[in-house]
Amino acid sequence: MKVMAFNARPDERAFFDHFSQSLNMNLTLQKDTLTLDNVALTRGYDGISCTCDLPAPILEKLAENGVRYVALRTIGYDNVDLEAAKRLGIRVSHAGYSPYAVSNYTVMLMLMCIRKAGYIMFRSHTADYSLGASGAARGMEMQNLTVGVIGTGRIGKAVIRNLSGFGCRIIAHDPYPSEEMKQMGVEYVSLESLYAQSDVITLHTFLNDSTYHMINTEAIQQMKPGVVIINCARGALIDTRALIDGIESGRVGSVGVDCFEGEDDVIRVDHNYNSRVTNHDYIILKSFQNTIVTPHVAFFTDQAVFDMVQCSLESLHQFELGEKVPLEVHAA
Repeated sequence: MKVMAFNARPDERAFFDHFSQSLNMNLTLQKDTLTLDNVALTRGYDGISCTCDLPAPILEKLAENGVRYVALRTIGYDNVDLEAAKRLGIRVSHAGYSPYAVSNYTVMLMLMCIRKAGYIMFRSHTADYSLGASGAARGMEMQNLTVGVIGTGRIGKAVIRNLSGFGCRIIAHDPYPSEEMKQMGVEYVSLESLYAQSDVITLHTFLNDSTYHMINTEAIQQMKPGVVIINCARGALIDTRALIDGIESGRVGSVGVDCFEGEDDVIRVDHNYNSRVTNHDYIILKSFQNTIVTPHVAFFTDQAVFDMVQCSLESLHQFELGEKVPLEVHAA
């Protein structure tokens, strides 16, 4: 099977080499993202592996070029027009990877927020080692808090397992409650109840029409004053303007996010002196002393990168053999 991998990073190369050899796959690596400008490169290839956006115009060109399968190296697949893929006869799969990459990072952000670590580290750079005016550096302890987990899929469950050792109360919201999590003492509640009860809210759900901007002005007004909001899922789950308003009003006490709306114009780029970051909401969000904003790196561990390459190439191999592809996704 001839496969072209786009967005192939140097840190993935060893894993691509390993799995292409073990699966006897004819693999070509491209460091660039797939666009209409370079889609002609796929002519004669059976499948592609990528992390990029795949709207209908690109999928149409892929179909014209003979591409029959797209294997993503990401868990999320909201970047693919699945209706167009179905119409064009292109099958699509996503990747699964170690849930502890994101779940560990999530708990790190929680701890940094409740202990005001960003604020403390910033002050230490100016040799200010005081406790801050009126004890501004004073934090909270996890065992005294209620943590609300929105979405208890693989990553949400891993977050709960990580939190279980801290002694905090854990509540959750998911349309499909997990019996395993219930047995661990997790209480499933309505979204409104989760907002009202949680000291910390962490997002681990897919982005779709029903979850777009689920954290908005109305939702924030239902939350406890001083709530901590963590997002290591998808940026557009949060209305950034509403979040900024919540921080400025004091309703939101702290924020730790690894993703944000419009991030594609900011992340994966080394912005030099002459470069311009023009995402104004991102700039404002980063400017607060009670926010931590990182560039979508929660997934980035050795284990997770290995898993993503493996899932992508194995899905292509299963397709070639006519086998069932467990990670295949379909239009709703």
